Amino acid sequence: MSQSAKVVVMERPFEVKPYSKKELYERIGISKYIFNRWVKAIEPQLGKPIGGVYSVRQVLLIVETFGMPCQIVNQAA
Repeated sequence: MSQSAKVVVMERPFEVKPYSKKELYERIGISKYIFNRWVKAIEPQLGKPIGGVYSVRQVLLIVETFGMPCQIVNQAA
């Protein structure tokens, strides 16, 4: 039997705008720990958030590097 994956569209579209760290990892749907590891991996290109907020350019870089937030559900065939 083969398994297929179904991508479920988010209830709200992902809006590219300035986000705080907490807003962004909650919006993407990952833990704070994973988010911090991801950001650390691209920190030289990303830079630090200004005033605790990631700019639109920084949010775009995060999304381009790690993908758009969505939910993948495995379905048995």
